[in-house]
Amino acid sequence: MKKSIWLAAGVAGMLLGSPFADVEGAVNVQIHSQNGHTFMLESRPSFVALPEQGFSVAVGSPYDIVFYGNRYYINQNGAWYRSSSYRGPWSFIKTKHLPSQIRRHRLEDIRRFRDAEYHKNDQRNNLQQQRNDENNRRTLEQQRSDENNRRTLEQQRTDENNRRTLEQQRSDENNRRTLEQQRSDQNRR
Repeated sequence: MKKSIWLAAGVAGMLLGSPFADVEGAVNVQIHSQNGHTFMLESRPSFVALPEQGFSVAVGSPYDIVFYGNRYYINQNGAWYRSSSYRGPWSFIKTKHLPSQIRRHRLEDIRRFRDAEYHKNDQRNNLQQQRNDENNRRTLEQQRSDENNRRTLEQQRTDENNRRTLEQQRSDENNRRTLEQQRSDQNRR
């Protein structure tokens, strides 16, 4: 019972202190294995690739989860566990049996690498979003300009049609007057 309470308190502390708590990939973890720990992740966490280290690390998870070579490695209180699925089953693995790409780094360094790479990705995403926003703004301005040009062209056509109609009316009026004058002249004769 005490272990469960301490574990729940630890998870809550990690969630509250995690800089990636707002990242998608909600994780529900239960811990039991050979020594009473089981890890059960209801959904696959989001990972950030660490190209220089050759593995990926979960972000937004209360646990330190590393993905390498189609296997998941999770560290809980200094102990490492391995599984071929994020849902388990998990088995304890001695540190000396971890893949060398993981083993050669301290957990604190892995976290630091993760945070730095996540920050780079975040900056790239922000830059890409700014570019997208600028492109969208330009597209919207072009659409507005096109719409204004269309309206201007329609107005010019309307004005031209009105001018022609007015000229036709004047011409008709002149023809009517001429015809009336001719009739008047014929009637006088």
